[in-house]
Amino acid sequence: MNLFNSCLKIRHVTAKHLAYAKLFCRHGDNNYQYLYWYQQKSNGGSLELIGILNYGIASHKDKFKPRFNITGNAKEDAFLLISRISVEDTAVYFCAASLHSYTVPFNH
Repeated sequence: MNLFNSCLKIRHVTAKHLAYAKLFCRHGDNNYQYLYWYQQKSNGGSLELIGILNYGIASHKDKFKPRFNITGNAKEDAFLLISRISVEDTAVYFCAASLHSYTVPFNH
């Protein structure tokens, strides 16, 4: 699995200024059919899987379903939309592309 975070150039998002944030990811290799979005809290914790994009079909971890939405296509442009931003969303967000699925997709 390859980690890519070069497309995530947001340094600070302030909840007072935005009701949502839209993060963009493009990995540039058309062979990868799976794209993963991860969150790492600012305290340096482990990466937590938000969800998986298989081509254009997204599966989200239940914890993130209410406010985190993954759209796009794993082979092209992928997006992570976070609605109703709060202080608890302070984190580093990563996208990762893979040729294979290493986890079973979550229930929809």
